[in-house]
Amino acid sequence: MALLTSGVLALPLLAGCGTDDDGGQVAAGPDIAATTRDQVGDGGVLRWAVDNLPETLNTFQADADAATTRVAGAVLPHLFVLDAKGRPVADPDYLEKAEVVLREPKQVVLYKLNQQAVWSDGREVGAPDFVAQWRALNGKDSAYWTARNAGYDRIEKIERGANDLEVRVTFAKPYADWKSLFSPLYPKQVTGTPESFNEGARGTLKVTAGPFNLGAIDKKTGTAALSRNPRWWGRPAKLDTLVLTAVARANRPAALAAGKVDLAEIDRAGADRIALARRGGDRGAARGPNASLTPAQATLSWALANGMDEIKAQEELEARRKKAEAVKVYADEQKALARFTVRKSLEPAYTQLALNGASGPLADERVRRAVARALDRQELAEVVLKPLGLPAKPVGSHLALAGQQAYADNSAALGGTDPKAAQALLADAGWRPGGKVARPVTKAGSEAEKKEPGGQDDSKRPAGPGTGNDGLYIVGQDDERNGDLSVVAARARAAADGLAEPAAAPAAPGT
Repeated sequence: MALLTSGVLALPLLAGCGTDDDGGQVAAGPDIAATTRDQVGDGGVLRWAVDNLPETLNTFQADADAATTRVAGAVLPHLFVLDAKGRPVADPDYLEKAEVVLREPKQVVLYKLNQQAVWSDGREVGAPDFVAQWRALNGKDSAYWTARNAGYDRIEKIERGANDLEVRVTFAKPYADWKSLFSPLYPKQVTGTPESFNEGARGTLKVTAGPFNLGAIDKKTGTAALSRNPRWWGRPAKLDTLVLTAVARANRPAALAAGKVDLAEIDRAGADRIALARRGGDRGAARGPNASLTPAQATLSWALANGMDEIKAQEELEARRKKAEAVKVYADEQKALARFTVRKSLEPAYTQLALNGASGPLADERVRRAVARALDRQELAEVVLKPLGLPAKPVGSHLALAGQQAYADNSAALGGTDPKAAQALLADAGWRPGGKVARPVTKAGSEAEKKEPGGQDDSKRPAGPGTGNDGLYIVGQDDERNGDLSVVAARARAAADGLAEPAAAPAAPGT
């Protein structure tokens, strides 16, 4: 099976048909060849294509990538996993139960661990691992090189519960997404000291607790082997071995055809090649020039036909032979690719365009709203997803995706695409098309409101691109500090075309 995932914009969650009670209808059902577990054979090796071997096995470091996450998912505890509708549910292999037991005066979460959950060194998974990971990730000790601290920085303390299988986590401030914490959970041997956290888990994990064990990571062959854990207490993995194999995207069709990998995420070009192969295209294209002649006969024939000496003819024929050989290789690959199936599905993710209202024209909420009304979200979604043959429906929530229980389409709060409404908002904010206007102030007009966020009065603003000495803005000038909607729209389209990541700066209230 070959796998094609779409890009990033407006992607509802893959799930079965839903109802209004559980988040509404999803844009499309999952394109998956579902098979019950009892119909899957035991044993075997699956070679899975990845972009690169992981540079680190610590998912909380800045250079962690998809391969890091894939390894961690196989060899480390994940307390919560997502079900078919994207809802986090406790993994019974590690948790009997986890719930909020107090909300006032502070939020307290009680974890009850599966007594069979043990690390590969025989020690039980417990409170010391929770404490060590919290201390490593709460951001208070800069000696830990962490890429993210969200949630862990809100924990006030972690305590042992009524017995060794209970862990009480008290939050200094409520944290709604507490189910995302401690997944993956690393052993205290990794998170206990800055040295072990920063370097100890980059190339290996000496202690694990998952359905697979981590085998050899071979940089020369570009493979990382995961073998079935014979001491796993849950349902045993069906595979004997899972081999992550580094293969560049452009080379994956050839790798699939050659039997070097069995499963791969592929790009549009690769999907088109497989579709062509399944239609029977390029068959019989392997015949090269002079295929029925011996090399000597071909050389003489070529020389006579083209008035060349035999040396020059030999060079020309060699070039033709290499081209014919390449055609044969391609044709053979196409024949092999006909065995594969491409499955296209929406990914449970979305991309947003964030408007930072900290300073400049976007500090005015009316200008931010004008930008939002000027952009056509539907058109942007179609630019990304229609070429892939996937449905394009913009997401209406920042908190959940269509089909998830918490999903509610709130996109109507700002209104739909309406250029006239955008122009009216800009006019209300003091902007005029085609010329320069005085820097708009808030309607209240107090002296404090006339100042910049940092407290500087407009009359004392320094001169610079896009401004005059009197603090005027030139509408339409291509500069980061002006309010040209065409520039914003062009950047938004460019972001969609390039499948860009969301802007790093958070959106200000009112966007």
